[in-house]
Amino acid sequence: MIRIVLVAACFVPGIAFAQAIDTNRPGFSYSPNVIELGTWQLETGLAYEYIDSNNDSTSFPQAELRLGLRDEVEMFVSSLGWIDTDFGSGFVDPVIGAKVGMSDASASVITALLFQVSVPVGDNDVSSDSWDPSLAFIWAMRGGIGLAGTVKVSEFDGDYQFDNGLKLPFAINDTQSAFVEWEANLPERGGDSHWLNAGFQWLLSDSMQVDFNAGVGFDERGGDNRLGVGFSINP
Repeated sequence: MIRIVLVAACFVPGIAFAQAIDTNRPGFSYSPNVIELGTWQLETGLAYEYIDSNNDSTSFPQAELRLGLRDEVEMFVSSLGWIDTDFGSGFVDPVIGAKVGMSDASASVITALLFQVSVPVGDNDVSSDSWDPSLAFIWAMRGGIGLAGTVKVSEFDGDYQFDNGLKLPFAINDTQSAFVEWEANLPERGGDSHWLNAGFQWLLSDSMQVDFNAGVGFDERGGDNRLGVGFSINP
């Protein structure tokens, strides 16, 4: 069923962004757009990941609160929520950070830089017990094919990981859009994993959106498949 969703998304008509509210979720790649000064946005979701017959996880509400701090600068708190896995359960380490817009309104490619760090205050079974920083370069092309992506470098307890996402979004109509995305996770010590993700976004209004997403792993290191739903609001 997941593979049918992924293939079907490739044939959605139109090639553009349809939604008014602009969210980081539900794919791996972030949006390069920044929340407007003096406004806030809340993005939430429920996710299930099946790794193998002995391992799976469920996480909720995956909350991210974004705040417009000044022109082209936002602050955020993300990864607010609970995870239940086969090796333990509890509240995960929250992440704090900032996104800075790098391009002007006439640019053909919208770009942004994102800085974030996890705060080791989660429950023992699911906390990394360290401050884990990340730096990401986010980009999206205007018009034409409209490709987008995120290049991210993270440090986890002294080891580095490189992540890369390449996204192709499609407009269905004025309120619905979809995307397909390749995601690669490349840790310093090996054990690379690759995913094919797909998602669907549906505007309930200009300020509210629901989304659905699915992913299929290309190898055993990452996982087999994952599913998620979400709700976002920017009042």
